[in-house]
Amino acid sequence: MKFLFLALACVHYTLRKAQQGAGDGLAKGAWSKFCTISEELNKVKGNAAERLQAFNTIRVKNKQTQFRLQIYATEAQDDTARIKAATLALWLSRKADAATTADLRTASKKAINGVAAALYAKGRVDELLELMAPTKSAANGCQVNGNSGSGSPVAKNNGKIGDTECSLTRKLPTETYNELTILTPQGFAEEPLPTTAGNDKQSSTIGCNFVTLTGAGLDKTNQQDAANVYYGDAIFSGAKSNGQLAGARLRTLTTEDETDTQTWKDAATGAKEIKSLNSAAYDNATLTTDGDSDLKTAVAYFALNKKTTADSETKPQLDHYFQNHSTQPFSSS
Repeated sequence: MKFLFLALACVHYTLRKAQQGAGDGLAKGAWSKFCTISEELNKVKGNAAERLQAFNTIRVKNKQTQFRLQIYATEAQDDTARIKAATLALWLSRKADAATTADLRTASKKAINGVAAALYAKGRVDELLELMAPTKSAANGCQVNGNSGSGSPVAKNNGKIGDTECSLTRKLPTETYNELTILTPQGFAEEPLPTTAGNDKQSSTIGCNFVTLTGAGLDKTNQQDAANVYYGDAIFSGAKSNGQLAGARLRTLTTEDETDTQTWKDAATGAKEIKSLNSAAYDNATLTTDGDSDLKTAVAYFALNKKTTADSETKPQLDHYFQNHSTQPFSSS
């Protein structure tokens, strides 16, 4: 009987170790969401570069057109054509200068702030993913490929964790603008980890000690009394309504609304400000029916020989030199 008991114990131990070797961590559907967030935050640098480049493109285009108009104004035989060309040259010079000023003083500040906020947030979530890898009761880490209880352990290699894109590093900026999908000004479009009851994103043995999930939702041994609880090294939060997250072996999780979520608010705000950077106002496109202030100033200077004048004086000149106030015949595009 003693030998039978020992044999059964050995079988149980062997099966337990086998279970740890194949699973016993976070399901791919849980940890891969953090990879999605990390990769999405990499887009912000490219978005900022694209928006700033647009200002410079317009500045260069306006300057090139300005120089051609100046040459035309010196060679034209017709007085009306000379005045029109000189007026447009001055107008485009002002538009180019305004684009430069906006780029250096306003747009660049917003771009730098947005990129810094995104990279800071990315650094935090990347560190979370790095810590998940070794943080487990067995040696395989929290991340498994597939279901939590049966999936195979995965490792970081060539910019991926398993087969999931997850470089955990800064990438070179892309040349085009890319919309963000998970990180929005209102918060996450979907929760990195579900906080509702009945989740099975982690095995029943709760082997991943860094972020724990049970059938009641997010949970651990000592539940804390708070309306909202934080998880993932205290950088993500969830409501207590269905389950609580309380403590972790690497760090005590915050249960008060301090500044933890500000990381993601700042990243979302910065990304939104970058998206709103608009260089179109400095382009040499067709004007509105009244023209802009720079064109009015140029008309007053060349057509009326005045530095400034009332709209009642400039409008007849605009009508005379620019039918429908269009600058398209002189566009460089």
